[in-house]
Amino acid sequence: MDEEKHYDFALGGKHKIPPRVNILNFCTARINEITSMRQALKTTTASKLAFQQLPKHMRRRAMAHNTKRLPRRLRQKHLSQLKKAGMPVKQKRPSRKYRRRPSNLLAEYMNRQRRIKWLETHIWHAKRFRMLERWGFKIAYKPCDKAFRACYRATAKHCLVQDISYISCIEIKGPEEILIRKLKDISQRNNGLSVGAKAYLNGSREGSVVLYDEDLPLGTIFFHWKPLDNNEEMERIIWIWVHAAYYLKTLKLLIKTFNLEQIGEESTLYSNSQVQLIELRNSLNRFKLTGPLSCAVLSNCLKTAKESNSKWMQDYCSVVNNLEKISLQYEYWENVKSLLTAAVLPPHHILSLTVVDPRYSMPKTRLKAVSQFCSMSTPMNIPPKLAYGPIWDSQVRSHVKENKVSNAKLNEMRSELLVPGTDLKNGEAVPIMLIQNPGSKVDNLGYGSGWDLIVPSGWGNSFWQTLIMWGARAGGLREFDSLRLESGQLPFLTPDSEAGRMDEKRCCDVGKQRYFSLPPNKRPNYNKLSIIEPFSLNWSILVQDWNPKQNNSDKFFVLRNNKLLTELRDAFKKPKCINFDFDSNYLIPVRLKLVNKGTIKQFARICLPKPHDLIKNSLPCEPLKEDLNQTVRKEKRDAHRQLLKKLRRERIKARREGEKVSTLNLEAVKDFADQMRKLWLPGAINGLRYSCSREIMGYVTSGDFSFTQARHCGVGYITSGALKVLLDEKVKDKILIRNISSRQFRLATIEIVVS
Repeated sequence: MDEEKHYDFALGGKHKIPPRVNILNFCTARINEITSMRQALKTTTASKLAFQQLPKHMRRRAMAHNTKRLPRRLRQKHLSQLKKAGMPVKQKRPSRKYRRRPSNLLAEYMNRQRRIKWLETHIWHAKRFRMLERWGFKIAYKPCDKAFRACYRATAKHCLVQDISYISCIEIKGPEEILIRKLKDISQRNNGLSVGAKAYLNGSREGSVVLYDEDLPLGTIFFHWKPLDNNEEMERIIWIWVHAAYYLKTLKLLIKTFNLEQIGEESTLYSNSQVQLIELRNSLNRFKLTGPLSCAVLSNCLKTAKESNSKWMQDYCSVVNNLEKISLQYEYWENVKSLLTAAVLPPHHILSLTVVDPRYSMPKTRLKAVSQFCSMSTPMNIPPKLAYGPIWDSQVRSHVKENKVSNAKLNEMRSELLVPGTDLKNGEAVPIMLIQNPGSKVDNLGYGSGWDLIVPSGWGNSFWQTLIMWGARAGGLREFDSLRLESGQLPFLTPDSEAGRMDEKRCCDVGKQRYFSLPPNKRPNYNKLSIIEPFSLNWSILVQDWNPKQNNSDKFFVLRNNKLLTELRDAFKKPKCINFDFDSNYLIPVRLKLVNKGTIKQFARICLPKPHDLIKNSLPCEPLKEDLNQTVRKEKRDAHRQLLKKLRRERIKARREGEKVSTLNLEAVKDFADQMRKLWLPGAINGLRYSCSREIMGYVTSGDFSFTQARHCGVGYITSGALKVLLDEKVKDKILIRNISSRQFRLATIEIVVS
């Protein structure tokens, strides 16, 4: 056969097949076909409106008449569709509010923070979250979209990030012996490790204690020591993290304990001859990352500054010991960041790092960080002094804040790149700190584990936006409380502290306002339901009812002794003698789980069951009582309507005759609402224990559906006297739950919470 092969005899031509294909020539010839194919893949034969191409969480009702609510890529298509439909396409001119926008937004923002302080991420949250005024801060409460289940999925399978910078920091510096002795005097005793424990003193872990002011609890604080640079150093530094609800009282307590005096009128520095206290309230930001992908998100966001050209970094590394410590921290982080979950690490251990400006590693579009599986056959060795880092130095924090490259400068640098879209190099070095969270230790082991990220002030927005762009989902205060409930933890503010009582009063006012905003035919009648003070948690009266022998029952305390709580918890499984004074004024923290269907809501009553209540399908129902105020309310309502008609006739007559309207009867109109509120709610309290058909043991402080348990769960407190009766009745771990708007009792299991 000839060397030339014929393949197209119909045309009569002779062609020789080349031995190889030139890829460049082939793609050049096919480029039009590839372009048309890609265009065909983007378009669809189905006819859709422009806004229907968006996912449901991005759709808005105003898109139909306001094109600017659509993404830019869909606006032109939407305008053409409006034009075809015969609708006007002229856009609404900018509002008067936009035209009167202040010339200096930063000055305007500072002016608006005179009464309520903003977090650094406030502008980002205000566009996407419902905001609340709480504890002197403007705090994000919940996302505007329906994201409750999505936030739970983030904590269980992905990563949820929350800005908890309202938990502020206080730095105390002084001799180690004095700091430990004074802090022990105002903290809880005989309950676990103290401030001077060896596990915390080397600075490798974060601890927590409860502060007391004259035997009255203030709240839980978190602390960690700065590791010693050398063994000869006598002065130590401790950072104390305090919740905003009791920050001012804690600050006053520390100043009083160490006998400090303020340096300057508006200074944040307090000192004496030995001890120095500095408020770092505006110097640090704290973000909470929860979920198994927390390590993956942080590994993409935090790029270690091994070859940074920052001047402060070069000065810091000039010291031999510092360079060695930084190298160990980098090596440890390289091993840790590829873990599937942070729960396998030692609890509450601290790691200091120096990373590159996170904006240099921010992706162009939002991506989902994926963890790289890392199998460890042997336990990881934890090097000493991982917590020692430049973030402890105030001068470094100030230098990093003042020399931060602006976003405008960063965008200008990107526009000057030779190849558009490539990453920038040689970013500014930023000191940070990571604190591990172990998560739940009860049912779903490890749930809620993650990291706390501490960054200097001025860098909050940069780190926050980078975390979001790498797939972390943002949560608010609602998610903070929900996470504690899912983990089986109690609310952060306890009822025996002043901050807890103020929070209970706020919840009471919100409940009453919501109740009286309903029309009368939609309100539950608490007189008929035998619910006394439905929106209040009267702990002192309940303690007095269960223990009438005590004369000072107005003072009650939450039991925090873990040893006693563990013995009481085990007593449900195996009855034994317990060395505990059941006649004391203690509130016992408990966790509740419904056995069958039903709900657990806030203010629900925890009731003691009778023996026949535990029989299957025999749950009791509260009998209806007579409402003695019903007739009085009807008479007052009819009289009020007649009064309104009379006043209306007088106003009309006064206008016709040109006379001034009389205001003498307006006080009666104002008093009507107060009188009706008193008639709607039950009267004076004679006792709470026997106010309904089952004895009330305590209250539910927080309750909702638990996704981890697949049932309704709640947490609350019962009195110590009620616990003794419950153990003597031998009903195992079963109690009754009754919501304030229901007559039905629900069976639930009870478990004592041990922190």
